[in-house]
Amino acid sequence: MPVELLQKHSRQRRRSRGAAEANGVEWLIDNAVAYDALIDAIVHARRSVWISQLAFDADCEAYAADGSATRLLDVLVRAHLERGIDVCILLNESLLLDTATPLRRALANMGASTIRVRGISRFPQLLHAKVLIADDSVAYVMGSPFANGYWDDACHCPSDVRRPKRELGGRPLHDVSVRVTGPAVQELSALFDAWWSGATKAGSRGASHVALQQHTAERDGAHSVRVARTVPGGATEILEAMLDGIARAKRLIYIEHQYLSSRAIVGAIVAALARAPHLEVIALLNQNPDVTAYRGWQNARLRESGLLDHPRVGLFTLWTRGDTPDGRIALNQVFVHSKVIIVDDAWATVGSANVDGVSLHSYGDDFASWLGRRVFRDVRNFDVNLVLTSDEPAVGASISALRSLLWTEHVGAGHRCLAQWRTSAAANATALTDSARAGSARSSGSFVLPYSTASHPLEQLRELTSAPSENLEVRFSPSWLEVHCSPNWIRNMFA
Repeated sequence: MPVELLQKHSRQRRRSRGAAEANGVEWLIDNAVAYDALIDAIVHARRSVWISQLAFDADCEAYAADGSATRLLDVLVRAHLERGIDVCILLNESLLLDTATPLRRALANMGASTIRVRGISRFPQLLHAKVLIADDSVAYVMGSPFANGYWDDACHCPSDVRRPKRELGGRPLHDVSVRVTGPAVQELSALFDAWWSGATKAGSRGASHVALQQHTAERDGAHSVRVARTVPGGATEILEAMLDGIARAKRLIYIEHQYLSSRAIVGAIVAALARAPHLEVIALLNQNPDVTAYRGWQNARLRESGLLDHPRVGLFTLWTRGDTPDGRIALNQVFVHSKVIIVDDAWATVGSANVDGVSLHSYGDDFASWLGRRVFRDVRNFDVNLVLTSDEPAVGASISALRSLLWTEHVGAGHRCLAQWRTSAAANATALTDSARAGSARSSGSFVLPYSTASHPLEQLRELTSAPSENLEVRFSPSWLEVHCSPNWIRNMFA
């Protein structure tokens, strides 16, 4: 299907559904659930599957409860060859990251070179938006790239052979994706149209790259689920939406994010705390981010702003435990990859954008040095988020349900306030000490601990527990170089 027909088909579908269709939202917590939903969408597609991704590895697999594995690419190829489904895949094809070229090669080897793969080449800016649209009627906004190191289920086992070490050092991963129907799909389809039209098969920028800055969605009035985007040289709608959501806060801001380094967002949180005397902020963050400099940037923002020790702010991190064959306790950090902000159970944003400069408006804004701020000024990725408000009762209920689902996984059902999170984290630290002295994990699975600015996982644990180190086996124990320079990430970007 030529691009012109693809766009015409999209416009016709948007008009045929009309403005009155209600929004539908389904939360997909952790990638075992998300991948199952994506496979189901591809299997049941009747006309088209359009994908925008940071990376798509040909060997990326989803695992069923019985242990069987299904390659995502195999499902797409079967849909295309056996049922004639039109498949369009948009990927990065730049100096910093190129997964378009190896995916084309893999498709050719599978006899599916008619699946079209286009590349975005905007070095040093990346296509970071992760979306799958089936039949222009249902869309999935995802948190993770299609790479095996990002697969995990709700058990978050400290080690898992299904989760290779090359991306995140083998750490378990927690993420959030969302299935959406209704008017928001129209906006996502239009956004995909614009980005697809601005890319070329060879991945060069070309004269049409300006189209990547255009968004032609036909919005039929305000909806309680809408699309916000970040575009290089263009829109900063995600930042604007986040600032608006935080400005609404009266009781609770819940943040569950891969990074928290954006000066603009941290400043907005500080202002909200000063304005609303009963406001509490709960943030679940990574102590060892996967990208060079982010640990230092995040800790600097937390210190400079006073959030690190603010009485109405709780900073937490996610760990997991289990027993080892020799009777010790296996521990690992759970890498928080989700991008969630919830305000008062009445506003939320979920998507691909991190709370950092490059996902929101300017990579340079994260730097402390004048040179870094100057060189990377206005450098930003392609990102997409859904923004939800409680204008529709069903969507309002979905926002509350998301917070409940996440809190139940992290701290158990019934938690409603910061004091309960702090009590739970303190109890977990005590239980970890007791278990280590007893030589048994006693229970397995993920749990929260207070956030630490220490650089190494062992140092972070020593701050919180007096557990005998000989009874602990910390599965993620990075070297000094890994802590401060993130060589795995650098290798992966240029691989």
